[in-house]
Amino acid sequence: MNRRNYYRVLHVQPDAPTEIIRMSYLTLMRRLKMHPDLGGDHRKAALINEAFATLVDPVRRAAYDRMLARERVLPGYRRGAAGQPTGPAHAPQPAVVNPCVCPFCSTACASDDLARPDATCTFCESPLYPAARHAHQSSSRRALERMNREIPVHFYLSWPQHSPCQATTEDISIGGMRLNCALDLVPGECIKIECDLCSAIAVVRHAKASGTGGRWVAGVEFLTLRIKPVRGVLVSTRV
Repeated sequence: MNRRNYYRVLHVQPDAPTEIIRMSYLTLMRRLKMHPDLGGDHRKAALINEAFATLVDPVRRAAYDRMLARERVLPGYRRGAAGQPTGPAHAPQPAVVNPCVCPFCSTACASDDLARPDATCTFCESPLYPAARHAHQSSSRRALERMNREIPVHFYLSWPQHSPCQATTEDISIGGMRLNCALDLVPGECIKIECDLCSAIAVVRHAKASGTGGRWVAGVEFLTLRIKPVRGVLVSTRV
C-alpha cells in the first residue's frame, strides 16, 4: 500500500470525481473484503478510510493536491503526522539568525560576512547581511520608498530547486513582504527571495487563503537582505 498517495490507495485517478472515489472505496472494503469485519487487515483498512475521508472532502482534497504538487517540485518535501506540510527535509525554521551559518541552506560562513552588505552564501548565493542592519540605514528605506509595491517575485523553498516559485508582492517594507502566490506557504518555513528590488532570506510568519482563484497570501520577515541598485534614467537636456 502506497502511504504517500491516497489516489493510489483507492485505485483512482487524481481527477476522479467524488462518486468514482466513493464507488472504489466501497469496492475495496466490501467486494474485495478489506474491511476488518470481513477479514481485512486493520492497518490497511485504516489507511483506506484515511484516504477516503481526505478525498471526499473538497477542502481537505484541495490541500492534499497542493501538497502532492509541492512534492513533485521538491522531492525532499514531506508531510507531518496529521497530513500537513512541514517543509523541505533540510530546511531550517530559525527563530534567530545563526551568525556563522546561512539561514537558508545551513552552509557555514565567516563571521566577517555579517559586516559586508554584498556578502553571499558560497552554496545557495543568498545574501548574508542581516536585515536588522538594513533597517537602520536610511539609504535602504529610500530605495524601498521609490519602488512599486506590486512587483513580481520568485522564491525557492530548497536549494538547488529545478525552478523557482512565482509570486507578486502586495506590500513591501524594510522588514519584510506580503506575497500573493499559488503555493500555501507554511509558517516557520525559510525561503530564498529574488526580485528587482532585493535578494533576501525570509521566514514565513503567517499565511492564509486569499479567497480568489486558489491564491494564498503570506507575510514573510526578512532574516538577511541585500538591496539591489535602482537603475536610473538618463535624460538629455540638449535639443
